[in-house]
Amino acid sequence: MKLGRFIGCMTGTSVDGLDLALIDVTHPTGADEALDENVTVVAACTLPLPSTLRDALLRCAQPDHSSVELLGACDAALGEFIGTAINHWLRSLSVEPSSIRAIGSHGQTVRHRPSGGIASAEIDEPFTVQIGDPNHIAELTGIDTIADFRRRDMAAGGQGAPLAPAFHQVLFGDRLARPCIVNIGGISNISPLDGSFSGFDSGPGNCLMDEWFSQHHHDADVSFDLGGAWAASGRVDKALLEQMLSDPFFRAPAPKSTGREYFNQAWINAQITSSQRQIAPQDVQATLAALTAQSIAQAITAQMPDVQNVPVCGGGRRNEHVLGALKQALTSAGSSSSHVAATEHWEIDGDSVEAAAFGWLAYRRIYALSGNLVAVTGATGARVLGAIYPA
Repeated sequence: MKLGRFIGCMTGTSVDGLDLALIDVTHPTGADEALDENVTVVAACTLPLPSTLRDALLRCAQPDHSSVELLGACDAALGEFIGTAINHWLRSLSVEPSSIRAIGSHGQTVRHRPSGGIASAEIDEPFTVQIGDPNHIAELTGIDTIADFRRRDMAAGGQGAPLAPAFHQVLFGDRLARPCIVNIGGISNISPLDGSFSGFDSGPGNCLMDEWFSQHHHDADVSFDLGGAWAASGRVDKALLEQMLSDPFFRAPAPKSTGREYFNQAWINAQITSSQRQIAPQDVQATLAALTAQSIAQAITAQMPDVQNVPVCGGGRRNEHVLGALKQALTSAGSSSSHVAATEHWEIDGDSVEAAAFGWLAYRRIYALSGNLVAVTGATGARVLGAIYPA
């Protein structure tokens, strides 16, 4: 049974581009609450953000930069960019907008405070903010647009994230033996597909490495450590790594989620200051790469010690140094038989997975089906996620 064609789009924590995915959703018996529908990724692409918009979005995401004017302008500009990009993309695919049932847009997260705890806040409540005005998207494309996926889960007592593990169950299903899906974006999250319907943010992905690289390579052609080459040139500072891994976030039980509000340049500086030693910049980068790899490995082995396959999606899958460190960390933790590789090894575009997840969440919203997993977010129950902005 064909349930429709949907577009998913998102800009991740790294703010390195707009990911788009076109999916077909089918179901053998009709839509119900079970996560047994079939999803086919028809097409996918990643488009770079205009540099001025990217810089503005990064400023919005900094905890010490709170400007309503900047936030409002970025919200409108990102929504317009997404809508225009989808129109151009559909034309390039010779796909009629009328054939698309809905767009699922995650938008750009500029604040994610699932536990509150903001000392300077007059009103201390958990909240999350994603921008990229869906009104602009619906107006420009003429396609119903679904957005604001996180806040209903949070209103029900959940973390509001991560939302992809439910989709990972659908996309990977029975394809692999004992798999744990890893997404390495700005933040890393894992989805152990062991029947527990679990998943959570494990900690930093690319965000700390990107921050440190940009601080020391102002004239570089790229804003990230391509392939992990700079990290590979340094040596891991074991004392600093141990100190970093002692951060309370890594010891906290799931459900849990995080973002740039927590893991940022200020966090790096505080760690280096606490070490009371001079550490070479390339050694800090090597240590940050090891932090990403080891925090992911620890999260996996704690949840799924008998893991066999570790497909990695997101931009971090291209960091050969981090993937090598992840393999080594899993081996050291006793999971020597696990196979770590980019999702392309299993013929799945690693850039499309997270975007496709929001196309799938749009489908769930249109059919009034729940989109969260209680074991992942900690919400008090299953909830239909997202608000509909009609074309």
